[in-house]
Amino acid sequence: MSEARKEPQYVDTPERLLALVESVSRGAVAVLDTEFIPEDTYEPRLCLMQVGTAEGIAIVDPLAVADLEPLWKTLTDPARELVALGARQEVLFCMRGAGRPPAKFVDLQIAAGLVGYGYPLSHTRLIERTLGVHVKGGEAFTDWRKRPLSPKQLHYAADDVRHLLAARDALAEEARRMRRTEWVEAECRRMVERIVAGDAEEGWRRVAGSSGLDKREAAVMRELWRWRDASARSTNRPAKRILPDHLMVGIARRKPGRIDDIQALRGMERVPLRRCGTEILGAVQRGLAMPETECPSSGRRVDPPQVGTLAQFLSAIAHTLAAQHRVDGTLLATSADLQELVRWKLGLLGAEERPMVLEGWRGTILAPLVEILDGKRQVRVTDVKSKHPLAFENGAVEEEVERR
Repeated sequence: MSEARKEPQYVDTPERLLALVESVSRGAVAVLDTEFIPEDTYEPRLCLMQVGTAEGIAIVDPLAVADLEPLWKTLTDPARELVALGARQEVLFCMRGAGRPPAKFVDLQIAAGLVGYGYPLSHTRLIERTLGVHVKGGEAFTDWRKRPLSPKQLHYAADDVRHLLAARDALAEEARRMRRTEWVEAECRRMVERIVAGDAEEGWRRVAGSSGLDKREAAVMRELWRWRDASARSTNRPAKRILPDHLMVGIARRKPGRIDDIQALRGMERVPLRRCGTEILGAVQRGLAMPETECPSSGRRVDPPQVGTLAQFLSAIAHTLAAQHRVDGTLLATSADLQELVRWKLGLLGAEERPMVLEGWRGTILAPLVEILDGKRQVRVTDVKSKHPLAFENGAVEEEVERR
């Protein structure tokens, strides 16, 4: 019986968990999916784990088995490849459960995006495109905290990993055929590194609106974020329920000196100020009293006008290059990446700060952008009816003019 057809094993005792750990240990590859509830607690609550190996599928009940560390350690073992799909939260669960991210990790969305299938593909679409198999959904919005789980819910959970090993093999073969195995490995490593770095740093810079703060406002924002995070952690509540992001940014900008000033902000009537108003004011005062040298760097950037103009121009070229190389444009370069490239060519960055978008497989594809910015390569429209109407020609524009 194939791995995709085996009946899943329900793991709800320490003995069954031990048997699963031994099974995972015997293989070089495992696939993982999780079901979790993010709305009501400081960290998302893990409610179900689906683990697939060549030996079969296991559905692990974290509400019944308290100590999952042996399984997390096995899944993240450096000798084992861990496969998942759209797996930011799975990487974070690995870090929480094992104290480390997976050492060898493949996100199938990334793999698909680098071999011409598109990015980011849903689970259903990815299985259809790689294997020609249609997988029905239907339980995506279920409350996974409730027990017992119905047979329909268990079947849905198993389907999330049932075909991932076969999809992994199909994508790996396509990557080998296109000589892009190293591209997939490098991009998946980069994904894990960014998740780890984002989890390790303070998250106030990721709050929408914080990038426009000046240094003093940023200092206040950082203190507000630290207070909110500590309060959310201690009460096991989502941080945004303590104080919404937009109100935190508004307080940082206004730097209120009294509770009445805070109350004047629209939306603050829903925040229990009687309980936390003094603490909010304390955070504001700490940010205002901070020495200038200890304030975080401002997220504000005043660019010369050509940065935006040239970045938009390069975006069209990058889209064409992505199509020519059969990679997804959203994986290849973002608007922020292209703006950074233009700043680098304008000398607004240190000479040693070569943009990341020029490294590795991205640099291989995007090399023409540097030549275009240097005037060493021209861009012209070949056919306005074509899906990819741009062509790139060697030779500086000035040289072409002189020949004419």
